[in-house]
Amino acid sequence: MLSDAARALRETFSAPYRRVMWLSLGLTLLVLALLGAGLQWSLAALPEFGIGWIDTVVSIAARFLAVIVLIPLVHPAVSLVAGLFLENVAARTEETAYPSDPPGSDQSFWQSLVIALRFTAVLIAVNLLVLPFYLIPVVNIFLFWIVNGYLLGREYFELVALRHMDPAAATAFRRQHRGRVFAAGVIVAFFATVPVLNLFAPLFGTILMVHTYKKIANPEGFA
Repeated sequence: MLSDAARALRETFSAPYRRVMWLSLGLTLLVLALLGAGLQWSLAALPEFGIGWIDTVVSIAARFLAVIVLIPLVHPAVSLVAGLFLENVAARTEETAYPSDPPGSDQSFWQSLVIALRFTAVLIAVNLLVLPFYLIPVVNIFLFWIVNGYLLGREYFELVALRHMDPAAATAFRRQHRGRVFAAGVIVAFFATVPVLNLFAPLFGTILMVHTYKKIANPEGFA
């Protein structure tokens, strides 16, 4: 698993993926800027009490709360934007790393958009649900790895599996190998906690899951 992660990390920043990497990064920064502007506008709309120290306390508390809310939204924003390109990333990885294997079936742009929107909604909902626990030191980082490790492992593995089987079979296949899929997902979640690198977590996760899927689907080929 760690060797696959190291390989995926090298490939993430290699030439075949740079166009997708920079395009995804640019759009992600735009989305985050819009989210930040929206929060700033919301703060500007807060009423003033006319008492200096109360207004100061409210302003500081509101800005602190805005940062707390924005942080869990960074990864969903990255996932939403990158989700539009991950089908191409999976196809490119299969073509370059496994040229002798039968090619997978590409999803359409609209299918990719629906999947990205659905996954983003799940990420936001779950992370907001556990948001109070993210305020607990030490517990927060391990909880993030566990929760998002499961979600990311499930999503990226099934994205790859759907290129080779129908949805029901992909879900069953993922559940059959849930331990390895979860372990790979935790690696992606760890990657997502590293500043700057977290902006490329979906790209890294998809490449890693292609290698994970291939090893599970064809263990004899890696004996």
